[in-house]
Amino acid sequence: MEKKFKFNIVDVVVILVIVLAVGFVGMMFFGGSLGGSSASAYEVTYLCEEVPDFAATVIEVGDKVLDEQKDTDLGEVTAVELSESRTYVVTDDGEVMCVGKPYYKCVSLTTVVEGQDYDFGMIAGSSKYGVGHSITIRVGKAKIFGRVSGIKKID
Repeated sequence: MEKKFKFNIVDVVVILVIVLAVGFVGMMFFGGSLGGSSASAYEVTYLCEEVPDFAATVIEVGDKVLDEQKDTDLGEVTAVELSESRTYVVTDDGEVMCVGKPYYKCVSLTTVVEGQDYDFGMIAGSSKYGVGHSITIRVGKAKIFGRVSGIKKID
């Protein structure tokens, strides 16, 4: 004798909860958004004031940039500038001075990255970025620490 399964309201609710949970987990892992705005291009600059010479000199235009901590793609380097490192020291008089540090460089990077509008900066992947954000990034073969120094939406 065959039993026929009949759906009741509890079965429908359980199935609905499972479908919503799977959808939510999928969006968390695969970077979806809940009705978010469309992607735009952003020019993002990073200022890294104390980068060892051996890391600074391997960075080139075209290198891929990755947020080390969040594993977020931050585009490719479109410009790189090296200058004397910037170390801030306090003198015996209590004055703060900016001085160079031997064997270190200051690196200013510019990248173009796809992101979404955000009132306080931009969203790349599922991570939020704003000016002043401290960040460890992989740039080509180098791994450096710095701050986001500018975010500009490209029209």
